[in-house]
Amino acid sequence: MAETKGEGEPVEVEEKVCNILPGPELLTIPGMDQRASIASAALSDVPSDVIIKSRIRYGSLLSACKGLLLEYSKSTTIHGIRYIFEVHRPIYEKLYWLIFTCISVYFAISLIWDTYLKWQDSPVILGFDETLVPVHQIPFPTITICPEIKMERNMFDFTNVSRLMWENYKNGNVSEIDNDELIRMAAAMHICDADVVNRFMPLISQLQPPSVDVTDTLIELTISKNVTAPFCKWNGRFYFCDKLLDFVATDEGICYQFNGLRPKDIYRDENFISYRDPDIVNFDNYFDVELPKLNNITGSWSLDTGYVDQLQNAYPQRTVFSSVRNGFFAFLQGLEHNFDYDCRSYRQGYKVFLNSPESVPLTSGNYILVPHGDEVMVSVLPNYVMSTDNLHEISPDKRQCFFDDERTLRFFRSYSQTNCQVECLANYTVSKCKCAKFWMPKPLGTPVCGLDDIPCYTAAQDELTALLQNETAQQSVDPNAELSCNCMPSCTSLEYNFEISRARYDLAKTIRAFREEYEHTDARGSRLSVYFKENQFTAIKRTILFGVSTLISNCGGICGLFMGISCLSFLEFLYFFCMRICGSCRDRRKHKKQQIFPECGVIIEKEN
Repeated sequence: MAETKGEGEPVEVEEKVCNILPGPELLTIPGMDQRASIASAALSDVPSDVIIKSRIRYGSLLSACKGLLLEYSKSTTIHGIRYIFEVHRPIYEKLYWLIFTCISVYFAISLIWDTYLKWQDSPVILGFDETLVPVHQIPFPTITICPEIKMERNMFDFTNVSRLMWENYKNGNVSEIDNDELIRMAAAMHICDADVVNRFMPLISQLQPPSVDVTDTLIELTISKNVTAPFCKWNGRFYFCDKLLDFVATDEGICYQFNGLRPKDIYRDENFISYRDPDIVNFDNYFDVELPKLNNITGSWSLDTGYVDQLQNAYPQRTVFSSVRNGFFAFLQGLEHNFDYDCRSYRQGYKVFLNSPESVPLTSGNYILVPHGDEVMVSVLPNYVMSTDNLHEISPDKRQCFFDDERTLRFFRSYSQTNCQVECLANYTVSKCKCAKFWMPKPLGTPVCGLDDIPCYTAAQDELTALLQNETAQQSVDPNAELSCNCMPSCTSLEYNFEISRARYDLAKTIRAFREEYEHTDARGSRLSVYFKENQFTAIKRTILFGVSTLISNCGGICGLFMGISCLSFLEFLYFFCMRICGSCRDRRKHKKQQIFPECGVIIEKEN
């Protein structure tokens, strides 16, 4: 090749160019003659690396993509891919590896999908805790005693007043009822049987009784604590029961409660309820004055944190031992002259409810029946459910429980399923009737339902029950269906299961055996004992069965077992089809700028 430097003076450039280029032994890029020889040679005689690099650098765009795929299959750790795309592999071998690779992928995807569904549907498991829990770490159950005798006959003779009212109604002399008795009759309608209410409410409404404070009137009519429960025993010390029991308003009427939290510790505002017992329980008021005084109550308790800096005299009370001596005992008596078969039908005796101190008693649940003339021994089996903190990463719908900081109730300080159900019923009643039943928590300024509101709040309770049943049935069909109350259990909960032993108890023969006389000649006595069955019990722990880390581990194990995939395999895939593609495109653009010198067998770049 010649080039003219000036006029008529040719310059030989080819020789100079050849002299300044490196020797053939240093060239890494094949010349045109070499590429021609590759194309003409048999494919099986050419190394696969040369074929792959030639396709990537010099082939068409489609050929370059195939070359990159071949390079990836040769380097990847995924099982089977190398044999499927290898250049010199026979077709029957490729088919063999394709079939079994597809089978492995199928099983891997199926098992991963099953694992994912299990993580979605049941990420939480309930199991027994590894260590036993001593009973002194939990409070003694709150015991609510509801006598079926609701009224002291010396205060208000419901039987005679109701019969007189009915006779006067039939004789047309309805107005001959005294106003005080009419007020008490109107209050009693809130705790009598439904058929009694349906019979007498129209008569009382016709007489237009004065305004009635239902809760205060019912407490006024209630038999005093000392008459219903003359003496008690707690943790080995005898007490007058009025020193241990509080009045509490329930759906069963006015009941007596032992070891419950004060209203200020249960409700966000004490004024949410219509009555508070002014008496404060003092556990130093026991019979035997020679016993040492109990220590002052310090520290705090909650269901989540347990007892903090509290000794034996704790709030709420707890016990160390499981014996009957260290439990709660109450002698209950019913005076036959107070027996009433007109308001509460045939039922006589006591209903006893056990619940955790932070909750209000739900009288629609299970109860222990203590008839007159029986001794009932109740051995308590705690059902304590704890939850690990890492459950917060799972949604409440999946774990089927609420932590206390996830669900805030309007009236109650702490969340429990019972408190939620009570609040839901109260809200529904207030929204429907513009008033609340005498025992329900209610917004400030909301009145207590009167006589004319009894049909409304009774219907509201029935409607809410039917509504929740329908919503629960709908949710079983459609999991996304919403519930009006959505009162799932608390993630940390304490309930008390119990076993009952029962025997006959004859008060008259007992008094005669002790050579004593009793002040009440018509008394029928009952004995109630409540105690822990064991010193220790097994708690239940709610833990994560499938967390995100467990899901990743299981899926990674399945991928590794069936396909040999690890997390670096995914990075390798991204490397080849992101970074490597960019590098190959850059090399292809570079080679397009090069110029071939056939005489020298080399390539040099063009000048721009």
